[in-house]
Amino acid sequence: MASDLRAPVTERRPAQAVRPVPVLIAACLGLFTVFLQTTQTIGTLSAVQDDLRIASADLVWVPSMYTLVVASCVLGAGALADRWGRRRVFLAGAATMAAGAVVLVLAGNLATVLAGQAVAGLGGALITPSSLALITHAVPDPRRRAGAIAAWAATSGLGLAIGPVTAGLALRWWTWHSAFWLNLVVAALGAAAALRFVPESRNPAPQRLDWAGQLTAIGGLALMVFWLIDGGHHGYGSGRALAAATAAVVLLAAFVVVELRRTAPMVDLRLMRDPSYAASLLLAATVLFGFVGLSLLEVLWLQRVRGLSALQVGAQLLAEFGTFIAASVLAGALVRRVGPRALITVGLLLAAVGATLFARVDPDTTFSGYAAALAVFGLGCGLANAPSTALAVSHVPHGREGEAGGTVNAARQIGAVLGTSVLGTLMTSRFGDRVGQVHDPRVAFTDAVGYAAGVVVTVLLVGTAVSLASSVWSRRATRLTSVPAEES
Repeated sequence: MASDLRAPVTERRPAQAVRPVPVLIAACLGLFTVFLQTTQTIGTLSAVQDDLRIASADLVWVPSMYTLVVASCVLGAGALADRWGRRRVFLAGAATMAAGAVVLVLAGNLATVLAGQAVAGLGGALITPSSLALITHAVPDPRRRAGAIAAWAATSGLGLAIGPVTAGLALRWWTWHSAFWLNLVVAALGAAAALRFVPESRNPAPQRLDWAGQLTAIGGLALMVFWLIDGGHHGYGSGRALAAATAAVVLLAAFVVVELRRTAPMVDLRLMRDPSYAASLLLAATVLFGFVGLSLLEVLWLQRVRGLSALQVGAQLLAEFGTFIAASVLAGALVRRVGPRALITVGLLLAAVGATLFARVDPDTTFSGYAAALAVFGLGCGLANAPSTALAVSHVPHGREGEAGGTVNAARQIGAVLGTSVLGTLMTSRFGDRVGQVHDPRVAFTDAVGYAAGVVVTVLLVGTAVSLASSVWSRRATRLTSVPAEES
């Protein structure tokens, strides 16, 4: 198995007793701000454009800047957490997230908004793997850890659900700036809980920081995400897009070479020899591709076709995010009985059903007509989200939780970036083709959303097949390894 590829690192426990519940609360508060920022930004986007008079071509970078920084830095942040201290990196992330919120509250032009999003993105990159590492360190028992990770994963859905609501309340009573005060408050609460209840932990092995790996990973991922976002709006065949893609391939190839030659790499690529581990990363990316990508399509359709306000959109999407949270909690209990792979398979299949139902809406469909689609989709993603993360974390030796958190969360964030950029591009292209044919923007936009939702269905079904294949391989490997023990 993958865990046999490298001997476990002996980690000295801190003298202070670890209390799992306060650690979980601190980690969840931190992760809440990471996903709150995502939908909060989308909910205030129209108001930001009107207030600052931002051109449509530039507006895409307001939410994309945050995603780009999170996705490109999250991998290195996990390694930093193992080496410099998980609580220290978590606190640095909470402080950085709060600083980004302050910049956005005070922003008066596009440059300042982008700077605030970038700072918040760096905070999100530091928080995401370190918060997961805090949990895996505090809860060493694999079965109890799966439940804790389920609660942690459910927080992402809660953040996505609250984002549009806070944006709608801010726009109704104040200005878009005021929505980001909540991020500052929650980040401060998370930091206070970590300072009070979370002991420091790190990988005690004397290792130098892998700067070559850090720089090539950040540069390669940043350029890849830039290519996905910018190419989606200006053409993937443009000179700028091709230059970014080429540079990304070169840097990521250099990252692979550097990591394979290291005795203590930032990311142990040898773990990829285990098909279960590689599949778990792919499945984690698939869940976020579908969940974040379809959520974006739903928000846009509800605003532009149904004509709902940001507050109304947030209220209706609670049907999806509420079931996501409930299913995440349920998954934490069920994973001890049925295992993560069964939950991932069932969850992805249910999510595909929900996406299929939503793809069939028409411009006049009311909430009663698509509520079931939202609920089934949220249920499926909730069942698959936490187990896919727990499955990846279970394949690394103790003492390297930050590395595992960084790797699986990099996969998750890349999945989210692909979801928003690829689906957004497909929807925009389809809308441009259809609006001249049907002469009704609402019909054309609905058709474009349905077309992009169909791609979500395909990706989720492919993920279901991968999960089934991984389950078959795991059972087969277990039988093969148990035969010698029985014969002896």
